[in-house]
Amino acid sequence: CAGSLSRFSGVVDAVKKAGVAVRRRRLEEGRAPRSSLYRLCCFWSSVVESLGTEGIAFLATREKRNLLVEMWDMRASESLRGVWRGFYRCVFCSGTLRPIHAFAEVIGPERYAGKEIPSFFTEKNALSLVTRGLTTEGEELKREAAQAYLSAIEGFLDAVDFNVAIFSASYRVQQALIDEGLRELIERKGRRPFFEYQGMSGRASRETLDGFKACAYRGEKGTLCATMTGRFAEGADFPGRELEGVFLVGVPFDRLTTRTKLYIEYYKRVYGEEKGTFYSYILPALRRVSQSLGRALRSKEDRAVFVLGDERYRRFITLLPDYVQRNWKVVEGDKEAIKREAQLFWAKGWHKPA
Repeated sequence: CAGSLSRFSGVVDAVKKAGVAVRRRRLEEGRAPRSSLYRLCCFWSSVVESLGTEGIAFLATREKRNLLVEMWDMRASESLRGVWRGFYRCVFCSGTLRPIHAFAEVIGPERYAGKEIPSFFTEKNALSLVTRGLTTEGEELKREAAQAYLSAIEGFLDAVDFNVAIFSASYRVQQALIDEGLRELIERKGRRPFFEYQGMSGRASRETLDGFKACAYRGEKGTLCATMTGRFAEGADFPGRELEGVFLVGVPFDRLTTRTKLYIEYYKRVYGEEKGTFYSYILPALRRVSQSLGRALRSKEDRAVFVLGDERYRRFITLLPDYVQRNWKVVEGDKEAIKREAQLFWAKGWHKPA
């Protein structure tokens, strides 16, 4: 009620003054003017000011013995529109902005002009295989599904005799594959496995990345296992022989947690039922996919085999990069079918890996 909120605001303001005093004392002592108390009160002040604001959600989650409270502002278009007004012109360039009209509507410029520039890749650079009978759809990846994926991955490893990456839709999916013997399969094929894991430090990430890349230059075959939501699927470059095959395990849709559902419902209210779901749920996942595939093609000379390991990809081909659309086919999601198609692509020998 209004009375309780007013009293709470008064308590926050009073405690905030104590935080200011702590900052002042630290500054007088020649130390950085930090105060956890001050920051906490600033957070709660923002909460009070934002209550009832459309597009701002409040989440409370329990993590072991701690209660985590989060204020989440979902108003991308409304928040950014004022930012763009402060510039004479803004230029956005990326390989994952398409469809441009959707990007523009979400970030909120008042006027814009867009241009799509085709990539220089042809059907000689990439083969994309969309698998039938494989999917990570559902809350958990069941044991039978994980085993089916391992069989398909085995065919992929047999056919691509170079460094490859296995990008999973989530750490949960990757762990299910590990539990069913992913590491053992990689080692049995005479390859060196490199795994990304949740909470990985910057130093460990760099060592993993360097070790994987080095395999391409010293006669080893590296296999990088990571997620489409992690740092290796977006921020790393693998030119030439450093990466010549990518297997995608599932589609990286956000799990339908309370947070995700709030986000989708807000976008539906702003953009309508169909566009709201597309902008908030489908498009972000397909951009992650495009980022993951793009790790392997960095120059005109690069070649790669892509296995889009989920039958749902058939519905989203037009949202994927043009080099996928130029040379893709649907195959059975089994070891022999994937191995056969990938070997045929490499046998054409349009060029030898640099």
